[in-house]
Amino acid sequence: MDNNREKTLRKIANALNANDMASAKHIVETDLKKYGKKYEYYFYLALVTENYQEKLELYTKAIDENPEYMDAYINRGLVKNEIQDYDGSINDYNKAIELDPKCALAYNNRGYTKFKQENFKGALDDYNKAILLNPKFQMALDNKAKLFLNVCMEDDKDFSEKYYLSLGISEIREGNFKDAIHNFDESLKFNPNSDITYFYKGVAEHSMNNTELALQNYSKSIELNNNMIDAYFNRGQILFKYSPKEALDDFVKAVALDPKFIDAYYSIAAIQKNMGEYNNAIKNLDKILELEPNAVNAKALKKLIMTKYLK
Repeated sequence: MDNNREKTLRKIANALNANDMASAKHIVETDLKKYGKKYEYYFYLALVTENYQEKLELYTKAIDENPEYMDAYINRGLVKNEIQDYDGSINDYNKAIELDPKCALAYNNRGYTKFKQENFKGALDDYNKAILLNPKFQMALDNKAKLFLNVCMEDDKDFSEKYYLSLGISEIREGNFKDAIHNFDESLKFNPNSDITYFYKGVAEHSMNNTELALQNYSKSIELNNNMIDAYFNRGQILFKYSPKEALDDFVKAVALDPKFIDAYYSIAAIQKNMGEYNNAIKNLDKILELEPNAVNAKALKKLIMTKYLK
């Protein structure tokens, strides 16, 4: 049954993507009614229905069937916005945000409704939240540009700093490391003392094998905030080959800050093994196995040390 349901939902999505509303409606009224969840049936029937009042009723039925159906709140909010029930629209977006505080679409849509209410500060705050959650969210970027075109407003430094930081992190995830570094440099113009920005700039340099620049940025991050656990660990990874004792210091600092940092314990044990400190290495590997009994690498390294060096 679930397989039929998934196939049906894919067929509906394909029809909607092709803008073939007639086919989508037919699939909803036949296959989805048979194989789908009741709330899905009401939701998609609303999606392919043109009359606003009918849409409202169907989205409400979907929500009655599943009060945590976030998409139904967002879409009902859209309909209420169209019929100028702005307070009702905002209430639906509030509920969607309550269900998923990281839903950029809900913030964007709520911002647009606030814009129509001429609550421009509220609109800007929501657009900014949407953009920080998804820095490449074109609809939110366009809506914000439209707001600035209509109203004399400007961003504060805090948003600009966070925007470029978020955009840089997004570029790292996509493997665009040079673009990421450019955005981190832009972010640092607004806050030259941002530990997290230097950390991520180090990650980007590290990813391009620019080890000296990566070290500089990790070290700057630690200088600004001596509790930057991941900066200690990443710097230790670079130093592992060139300066094991310095690397060991970084890994020890990382586990002092996070006593459950398994990868750092493993790196400590690997250095201790290379330095001939076999018993200390075993102690750290045992710590890993306390935290994660099925840690394969820790088991393998412990076995190697026990059989080859501690016979």
